Amino acid sequence: MAPTSLSERHPETVPAPLPARPPQAPRSITDPLLKYDRPVPRYTSYPTAAAFDGAVGPQDLADQLERQEPAPLSLYVHVPFCRQACWYCGCHRVVTQGGSKVVGPYLEALAQELALVAARLPRRQRLAQLHWGGGTPNYLNTEETSRLWQLIADHFELDSDLDASIEVNPEYLSRSQVDHLRALGFRRLSFGIQDADPDVQRAVNRVVPVEQLRRVMGWVREADFESVNVDLICGLPRQTPERFGQTLALVQELRPDRISLFSFAYLPDLLPLQKRIAATDLPDRGHRLRMLSDAHDRLVGDGYAAIGLDHYALKDDSLAIAAREGKLHRNFQGYTTGGELDLLGVGPTAISQFAQLTCQNQRHLGPWKQAVGAGRLGTERGLKVEDPDVLERRALIREVMCHFALSLDLERHGLEWSQMGALAEDGLVRLSQHGKRGDVEVTESGRFLLRTIAAVLDPSQRSRPSGSRLI
Repeated sequence: MAPTSLSERHPETVPAPLPARPPQAPRSITDPLLKYDRPVPRYTSYPTAAAFDGAVGPQDLADQLERQEPAPLSLYVHVPFCRQACWYCGCHRVVTQGGSKVVGPYLEALAQELALVAARLPRRQRLAQLHWGGGTPNYLNTEETSRLWQLIADHFELDSDLDASIEVNPEYLSRSQVDHLRALGFRRLSFGIQDADPDVQRAVNRVVPVEQLRRVMGWVREADFESVNVDLICGLPRQTPERFGQTLALVQELRPDRISLFSFAYLPDLLPLQKRIAATDLPDRGHRLRMLSDAHDRLVGDGYAAIGLDHYALKDDSLAIAAREGKLHRNFQGYTTGGELDLLGVGPTAISQFAQLTCQNQRHLGPWKQAVGAGRLGTERGLKVEDPDVLERRALIREVMCHFALSLDLERHGLEWSQMGALAEDGLVRLSQHGKRGDVEVTESGRFLLRTIAAVLDPSQRSRPSGSRLI
């Protein structure tokens, strides 16, 4: 993705803080959020990852690779290592201080996996997109980072306009690392702020001083990265609207090109690490609503376009441009502009997405290394979808999540149309009927409940709701 170069921006110019919002969010937002605050998936895929099973294995991915078309790919590399555990995190990671002692064997296994993948492709495939996630990709030192980049270049043709992005932990990032990542070819970079308040940071075991966040943004801008994303989380322990307001003021000062604003899902039964967070420290629903609403109004008022349900981008960023042009796509990496690309994932827990096959690698480092070391692809589970009805529902859900509109065949989707009518009464969608077709347009307020609207198209949600709550 190629937004306006950051060299054209002026980080030393700090916008004046926006006025604080009134204590209560508008009823048009608050009432529906409260009414529909129930578990729903995030719909990074349909069917969701909850439907994955062990019937899909290495041979399914091998068959897919062998018939792969010559079109370019998107490659995701999962780097699983972290120096310490953030208590809110639900990602698959390995917490270790082992450094190169653990990274070396990982890179050897990754080289084996890349060779296995390349051997099954009918040609040397071109990469149009590349993303390193984790874990903490900057856990690797500069020599290890260069080695991983070269491993990829050894097995794939890198597009001259390669959209290469990486997630980093700002706590352990140095200026030399930033410059090295840019020199390798990374064009976009993302780092987590979550919340800048020290008390909130201590409550989730992730302390990054504000001055370090400022330094990191300065280094990234000086290195001329084309786009910078920061992550924020609403609903963390000890978070208040006032404290989160200070975090938003910092974000306004830093002025990243993109912002991911997530609502914290407290699931201690599924994510045991979250048991270290006291439920009594979590903000109540009223405060969470106010924080989400304040953030939305503040960011939109500061020149950001709302992209989908939890992303914001400056209007000249490629993500905002894709949204305006109807080219936005959503996959396991979130919102992306590369909707036409098949996604290939390597590394433990990485997910690959093709038109009719989704598969996930072994989720633990040991079994993944063992599989690829024995000459097998690391696939552990997944899902095949060939049913035309399911494929159609996938397309309709994508239309809701990415383009905020869809058209239904009323003879086949009468139940869904009826349920959309209930959402229309709450101001979440606008409906219009043209013969045997019904058009659904998501309203501004409805964008806060995109997952709820998409769930109407998911029969499994009617029989057994799953996912995380909206608030």
